[in-house]
Amino acid sequence: MLACVAVLTLAGYFLKAQCIGDYNAVRDKNLCSNDIQFLYGNRHLDQHQFPYLHGGLVQRHYEDGTPYDDLTGGTLEYPVLTGIFAWFPSVFVGNDGDYLRLSALLLAPFSFLTAFLLFRMVRWRALLYGAAPPLVWYSFHNWDLLVVAATVGAFYAWWRQRYAWSAAWLSIGACLKFWPLFFVLPLLLDRLVKHDRLNAAWVVASFTTVFGAINGFFAVANPDGWWAPYAFQQHRAADITSNSIWFWGFPQLSTDDLNTLVPCLVVLGVAVACGVGWWRAKREGLFPFVQVCGAVLAVFMLTNKAHSPQYALWLLPFFCLLRLRWGWWLGYMLLDLCLYVGLFRWYYDLSQGRDFGLAKQALVIGVWGRAVMLLLLVVVMLTSRTALPEPVSPRRG
Repeated sequence: MLACVAVLTLAGYFLKAQCIGDYNAVRDKNLCSNDIQFLYGNRHLDQHQFPYLHGGLVQRHYEDGTPYDDLTGGTLEYPVLTGIFAWFPSVFVGNDGDYLRLSALLLAPFSFLTAFLLFRMVRWRALLYGAAPPLVWYSFHNWDLLVVAATVGAFYAWWRQRYAWSAAWLSIGACLKFWPLFFVLPLLLDRLVKHDRLNAAWVVASFTTVFGAINGFFAVANPDGWWAPYAFQQHRAADITSNSIWFWGFPQLSTDDLNTLVPCLVVLGVAVACGVGWWRAKREGLFPFVQVCGAVLAVFMLTNKAHSPQYALWLLPFFCLLRLRWGWWLGYMLLDLCLYVGLFRWYYDLSQGRDFGLAKQALVIGVWGRAVMLLLLVVVMLTSRTALPEPVSPRRG
């Protein structure tokens, strides 16, 4: 299985490495577009400034007067741990090609760690991660391998009944890409169903302590820089780069409208998922922690203002950990392929003065096909069974 991960990861590097040299000239034509090279210059990582301690979010204007948000001082539009990880390889390189090479070398072990932990939990079902085509498209598209590894680490700790460690890994995940924060409530409910108040308290204490330890220094040293990623996401519009249902289906909604609507939908989705989980717990005696987390993630992916292609990596562990029919995995992989190829070839068509064609058709199928699947997966996950066996050596704390 690790050999399979290695092959797909290496293929993912060669795919993105096509962009080394003249990134803007070939990125969409050759399907090698990636945020790592793009943000190296656009987020000033080439200046080697330690992120979040300098600068923040400022508003600038294009030549035609249109305003846009710009992050300064090496700060990225992600929480601090992703920013620090992105900064580290930039110190040792002088161009975006070498930056991609070194970043890929540092990111790859996290994919192996994810596969290893999944294999420890569900044995060969982990191939639904290790043999998944998104490892080719997205391993080095962004820094999402980090948050996937942290989240799987949280599930592994929960499976071994080390609940404080599970909360700590969720906290680390939230400092990488924010969304693992939504899994803390299901983890807490999992303990409360068992009337395990001690470990429920450990969950809260562990999460808040780790989160505070990671963020506290930056929040005090430069509040504007620390808050900049969250302000950036708040100001972000559902535009042509968002790939979300809001751009393709509801373009009349403004950013302010979505900033009100999306949080309401996410809160509603979390409440419904946790409510169903609580109802199942009362009937079955166990809170369906992994199932609820999977449903919450699907809600977040579906309703978010932006639905970047690499979000598919987030979902892969749930195909391993839950007993879902293989058709769900295959269907999502095919739709994700349509979106990936369609999106970047459509961007290339636009640069050549074309719009409607096979690429755009594939993109639309990918966007709406994934949206429908995510909606259905919310129901399917909430009614599914976990693939996890009983833990080998239960432990408290």
